[in-house]
Amino acid sequence: MPFARFLLTAARRPFSSTRILPATPLLAGATLFAALTGCAQSGNTQAPVAPAAAPTAEAPSSGATSREPLALFGDRSEADPAFCNRLLSNIAQHSFTADGRDFDPDVDNAGELLVFASTRHADNPDLYLKQVDSTALTQLTSDPAHDAQPRFSPDGQKIAFASNRGGTWDIWQINRDGTSLVQLTSDVSDELSPSWSPDGKLIAYSVWSQRSGTWEIWTLAVDRPGVKRFLAAGMFPVWSPDGKKLAFQRARQRGSRWFSVWTVDLLGDEARNPTEVAHSDDAACIAPQWSPDGRWLVYCAVSRAAAAAPRTNPAADLWAVSLDSGVRRKLTDGGAPSMNPVWSRAGRIFFVSDRAGTENIWSVPGGMIADADGPRVTRTSNESRSAP
Repeated sequence: MPFARFLLTAARRPFSSTRILPATPLLAGATLFAALTGCAQSGNTQAPVAPAAAPTAEAPSSGATSREPLALFGDRSEADPAFCNRLLSNIAQHSFTADGRDFDPDVDNAGELLVFASTRHADNPDLYLKQVDSTALTQLTSDPAHDAQPRFSPDGQKIAFASNRGGTWDIWQINRDGTSLVQLTSDVSDELSPSWSPDGKLIAYSVWSQRSGTWEIWTLAVDRPGVKRFLAAGMFPVWSPDGKKLAFQRARQRGSRWFSVWTVDLLGDEARNPTEVAHSDDAACIAPQWSPDGRWLVYCAVSRAAAAAPRTNPAADLWAVSLDSGVRRKLTDGGAPSMNPVWSRAGRIFFVSDRAGTENIWSVPGGMIADADGPRVTRTSNESRSAP
């Protein structure tokens, strides 16, 4: 099942005691590697748990009829039904496996190629490459271990990814044509979730610190992988398009312990001005990704209901938050889990969902204005299966 399942468990525990370890071959896509790994506490490893029920647009009313119910993410409902319906009528499916799962998508800056992890041919995930609107696949890796979380370099020629083929989770790099496999990290700690800087010179990634007992964000120089520096406590970093900020998720240190979405300004070698941009007392906000213009972040929201029934398969939803105004938009309908978002430069938000039965890769329009040509369902193959 998807990575969000790990995050759900992690969000219910103190950040200092949260760790991810390889645990099961079950995979799916929520944010990144929960599909591949489990959450351990006090030395006990447990399998990933199912993602939570999707957060609803509004919290239950207290019974007062003269007052609008409180929204899950703010003082009032921000879910515009017309807006949501236009988005969902323009959904597109991009992968079509009926066996195994496709997850962890990324799209190159040209908007032409899609890379993702999949268990369609093996119990453990390998990396695959395809044209966004094609069904033909190229298998990039084939290893008994887990390969996941692929990310295109800015020029689209290289792919960084996380793998435990060396015994622990490390950051690796491979050319787009499948040649020149290079190991970039080799520490005893688990290292995951690579993200390229816009100039392609640095990679930010998550490190489980055995010293602090927390997840930390570090960077390495691509041409000198031994040159590393600490940035902040947190997980799943992603660089802003202009390279001036970093978005990530971090667990609160008190109260609900849920994850929330943060940004920091990158000034020289330091991370400054940590800012919480999306949070909820009733949901974990995870896996942020930037819009192409750097004004929005899309993320997955997993609600408190998952904590009550962690092994069911309720939905998680995608939301977008404006960094200028703080306005939030709900992008998916809660009918099926929607996870692992990535915002392509072509404007569409790619994500993972099992809305057609198995976990595959889909997309919705990323613009905050509905398409001008009206509702439609978009398919990227000639298969006869009906769209949801």
